[in-house]
Amino acid sequence: METKQNSEKSAPKPASTKPVEAPRVTFETLTFSDGTVVPLDETDIVVLVGPNNAGKSAALRELETHIGPVSKQTVITAVSLRHSGTGKQLVEYLEQSNRKKGDANDKSYIGYRFSLRAKSVEGWFSSRLDVLRPLFCLRVATETRITDSNPAPAIPILDEQPSHPIQILYADESTEMRIGGYFQRAFDEDLIVFRAGGSQWPLLVGTRPEIKPGEQIYSATYNEKLRASTIPLQSQGDGMRSFASVILHMLTPNTPSILLLDEPEAFLHPPQARLLGEFIAKERPKRTQLFIATHSADVLQGLLNVASEKLRVLRIQREESINRVKELDKARTKAIGADPLMKFSNVMSGIFYQRVIIAESDADCLFYSAILDLADVHGTLQPDVLFIHAGGKHRMAALAEALRALDVNVDIVADMDIIKDDDVLGRIITALGGDWPAVKAQATPLRTAIEQHKPWLNSVEVAKGIADVVGKAPDKGEFPSSLRGEIDAIFRKASPWDAVKDAGEAAIPAGQPTQHHKSLQELCNKIGLWIVPVGELEGFCKSIGGHGPRWVQQVIERKNLGNDSELERAREFIRQLWNRKMSPKKAEGTSSPSGAC
Repeated sequence: METKQNSEKSAPKPASTKPVEAPRVTFETLTFSDGTVVPLDETDIVVLVGPNNAGKSAALRELETHIGPVSKQTVITAVSLRHSGTGKQLVEYLEQSNRKKGDANDKSYIGYRFSLRAKSVEGWFSSRLDVLRPLFCLRVATETRITDSNPAPAIPILDEQPSHPIQILYADESTEMRIGGYFQRAFDEDLIVFRAGGSQWPLLVGTRPEIKPGEQIYSATYNEKLRASTIPLQSQGDGMRSFASVILHMLTPNTPSILLLDEPEAFLHPPQARLLGEFIAKERPKRTQLFIATHSADVLQGLLNVASEKLRVLRIQREESINRVKELDKARTKAIGADPLMKFSNVMSGIFYQRVIIAESDADCLFYSAILDLADVHGTLQPDVLFIHAGGKHRMAALAEALRALDVNVDIVADMDIIKDDDVLGRIITALGGDWPAVKAQATPLRTAIEQHKPWLNSVEVAKGIADVVGKAPDKGEFPSSLRGEIDAIFRKASPWDAVKDAGEAAIPAGQPTQHHKSLQELCNKIGLWIVPVGELEGFCKSIGGHGPRWVQQVIERKNLGNDSELERAREFIRQLWNRKMSPKKAEGTSSPSGAC
């Protein structure tokens, strides 16, 4: 008689039910038309940014066609692909996870976005990836962003494979709840699959009813309440529909190993675009290589908030038939995400423009942009330019470094007292790619001459002047604003740099100091640093009093910016700035900004 032990040894082992991991195809390297080769990890988030018509969306379309044999493309001319797994493992995965159609001699695998002949799949994995492209790559295009979340046809869920994300959600309540949570944060409304929709399954927007004891999500009583408390998504605005389409593609199961997302910000307001960026970074499938083409600094900031470690930012810039590519250094990307002042400034918006002009304050930006807007100043083409204020001189270099690291053409406009601080001036010159020793050789003797010149008042003279003004004040009532102005004028004469800001080039001593100033201007202008010749902004129009935003408002309201003779100096100053045609690459000179690639 056979023992129990022997019986156990001879019994057949049960077949393994362990899930088979899906093989993957990802990009290992990309070669752009300028010859730049970008190596990639298989779980990178690659963000393509740059001005309009630079080639961002075209790059996504070309990436899709590069899955398999492809003729030469215009933006991305070549790629190398990384295979994870084997053709045999792919067959095992499809056998386990997808429904089969047909008999053993003519069997097909039917799944979300694909139908494949079973007998050919193993060989195709190594030789015909173009046939398997829907299995490994999904491009979410802008053209279908609104309609991708329209009602899906109802299907026999036990017998037919889903072909639409809503069909997948029908039987996946947990993913539906996650999607609804993000939609709730963006629009303060839930997003719900209507499972009692008959021949179609729409998405509904509104309040999800409470499920009472004895009810289920398929119950007639529950769905009656659901229909009464919601509105069909397809009747809502484009922003809601676009947001829903993106999160459907990102969160439904079976997301491919390469996901191409074009302009996720389409139709969204800035707060929703930022939330969508955070959502994409948090919820993208962990085994997916993600490519995003965007025009939105808010989407980029949302990604930075969450995934700066995995983020790759590539700026594309077109020069005739060549697409020049530059990557923002990963360390700098992380630093921008961690720096509150950088993070909440407008600096990241600059990478979507051909040119950025950095000024000291909002008022400076408003005045200079109004002058540049004149056709007589900017010429025939409307400027593709962004003005950014740095909140003073000390942040200018950091903003310029971040932008030039992505090949953005940067100019800086600073008041004349920039000359007094070697540390600030040196950082700006270096950030713009200039020769700091050469600039310093002109700035140092000029600063010495200004500080040794004596057009200002000493301490005794200041005290006496203030006492004289205070002596004019009435015994009662408010201190007159006219007298406050006289005291301010005294303080402006108490420092050589106040005198320079007040009088501009007229305060520079004649002779050698003037020659140093001229040489300094030439060196600075060549690399994009523009020192205000009249000292400070308000020196361009002294017939109008005030300072900052109030001064700018009055100038714009009371003056004809295009032909007022007093503003000719301002027009010529901005005209010279704008006519500097050098690209950042050509203007780098002998050094590069810290952190640039």
